[in-house]
Amino acid sequence: MTALASAFVFSFVVLQTAQSGSPPVAQSRQTGDAREVMLSLPHALRKGETAWLLVEVGVIGHTEVQLSTQDGQPLGAISPYAIRSGQPAGTYTIPLPSEAFHGRRLTLRLSLLQSGGTYRAPTTEEIKSVRLVVRQFGDGS
Repeated sequence: MTALASAFVFSFVVLQTAQSGSPPVAQSRQTGDAREVMLSLPHALRKGETAWLLVEVGVIGHTEVQLSTQDGQPLGAISPYAIRSGQPAGTYTIPLPSEAFHGRRLTLRLSLLQSGGTYRAPTTEEIKSVRLVVRQFGDGS
């Protein structure tokens, strides 16, 4: 996790209403049972580079966040069951396979799996931000 904290952040997406003087907000839209966020790499992934999502989760109780591509390819899940009631769940790291990208773009779908097996789109208070980072892994020398 410490190594990821030092990763060079290429793209930052905030799922909140833009305020004057703030950085531009990436395209985000609600589509039925999911929120879609468009992310872009600054360049095609190079040899030794890996893309990661850093997802900041607010208060979601015992629901689970499902992450997938627009085509439905699962990317992972966030299950914050050890968080005190009413507290933000924190930031979670999800590795991204290179095939999740179409060129340099990724349309990320975020859904909340609720009790009873139903899905719904998360609010901007539940998923506070999504950051796309690219990390270069050393060759060990």
